[in-house]
Amino acid sequence: MVGRPNVGKSVLFNRIAGEEKAIVADEPGVTRDPLVHLCEHEGKYFYLIDSAGWGLNDDLSHLVQEKIQEVINISDIVLFVVDGRSELTALDYEFADILRKSRKKVILVVNKMEGRIDKEEYLAPFTTLGLGEPFPISALHKQNLYELLDLIISLLPPTEESHTEDEFIRFAFVGRPNSGKSSLLNALIGKDRSIVSEIPGTTRDAVDLVWEFNGKKYIIVDTPGLRRPARVEEGLEELSVRKTLQTIRKIDVAVMVIDLSVGVREQEKRILHYIEDKGKSCLIVFNKTDLFPSLKERREFEKIVSQILQPFDYFPFIFTSAIRNYNVKKILPWVDKLFELRNMRIPTSQVNRAIEEALSKTNFSKKGKILKVYYATQVDVAPPTFVFFVNEPEIMNKNVVKYFEKFLRSYFGWIGTPIKIEVRKRE
Repeated sequence: MVGRPNVGKSVLFNRIAGEEKAIVADEPGVTRDPLVHLCEHEGKYFYLIDSAGWGLNDDLSHLVQEKIQEVINISDIVLFVVDGRSELTALDYEFADILRKSRKKVILVVNKMEGRIDKEEYLAPFTTLGLGEPFPISALHKQNLYELLDLIISLLPPTEESHTEDEFIRFAFVGRPNSGKSSLLNALIGKDRSIVSEIPGTTRDAVDLVWEFNGKKYIIVDTPGLRRPARVEEGLEELSVRKTLQTIRKIDVAVMVIDLSVGVREQEKRILHYIEDKGKSCLIVFNKTDLFPSLKERREFEKIVSQILQPFDYFPFIFTSAIRNYNVKKILPWVDKLFELRNMRIPTSQVNRAIEEALSKTNFSKKGKILKVYYATQVDVAPPTFVFFVNEPEIMNKNVVKYFEKFLRSYFGWIGTPIKIEVRKRE
């Protein structure tokens, strides 16, 4: 929700949110920081963001405008609120021009229309903004609010992934802020489509890019960075984290970008845990090799990477420099390979042959009972999923399951993808 100061945005925000979340005052610019609230209408949920007023004339005006631009970038729909009791200003037209260039869905909300909701002649001046049909409301008197919510819900994107065609390979660059995700994306596709900045968190939105290369179709998502939970600020940063986690759930392959000059920290491992838990394949990219002190030190680091990444040492890794375009071309072949592996299906006879070999190397027992795997079969892909029919399911604890996962991964060359094993007792 955007607009110049004193048009009633905060009142509208409070009405939709159902509580007094925003500061309401006549003085322009009282609310500087965006507010975020999870709203519900007719069983549908959406985040409503209230931005500061556009056009403040003080030392913080450029920061306010940057935050407003972030609100526009991260939104699926923009509510542009104008004052129905006053004439349009130069700021209104400036804002309208910005919104047209953003190519976002815009609802032109004409507020303070109490007593004139049904009188179309009062809306005519607002059509000159070129943003479609004006929508009259009175936030203060709650007039036309229900109808406005109906319109918002009708314009929201579907909750499920809109691209369902099997030919698309979906992958995303994920990682901490300022690790070089956007720079790598730009270097990969050969043009600047993401804002690149040294300020952590510049890329807040997760925007799908449909890209075709060498006869293959990809959906690439450049996500906002994930900070450590203790440092996640309320508002836009929290929403960015949520969008990143939602993105991971939708993709096939995660390209985990790690700043080589910073190294692997707990947050990286949290992200990797989440990727693994959701059954996604992963390529780890150690970026910014140009900042590494020396080639010798980098090679020493390479020797201990597998140890550092445990228990995720089955995720392959490469070293890159987006600035120097070093090894960037290796990313896509890895994405292709990991996509192929996560969708690979193994005949049941080969699966059972592998299990027999695994059991020939070690025995598992509990209370004098030895584990027997009567039969195993692959029941799904993406990620590879198996069902083991055994004599004593309680023997198949977490460590035993991990043993079989590791063995199957090594036996069939399943690098870079988690493996799921379900255990059932054979009657």
